[in-house]
Amino acid sequence: MKWLTLAALVVMQCSIGCSSNKNSDPSLKEGAREVGHAVGSAAREVGQGAKKVGKTVGEAAKEGGRAFKDAVKGDE
Repeated sequence: MKWLTLAALVVMQCSIGCSSNKNSDPSLKEGAREVGHAVGSAAREVGQGAKKVGKTVGEAAKEGGRAFKDAVKGDE
């Protein structure tokens, strides 16, 4: 949920910044393209963060499995 909130804030800032940086008003098509680019960038960043979390969880699970295996073997 935290990533989703962050992504929404990034999109809002980008859409406001994109339209205020130009001297003339952007057309609807240009505005949609800029917002789409901002949403895509935010989604990519969220995905990369999720990937890092997933790798960390996977490594922890693997280490926990090894420790459990060693503990079971030690009881025999």
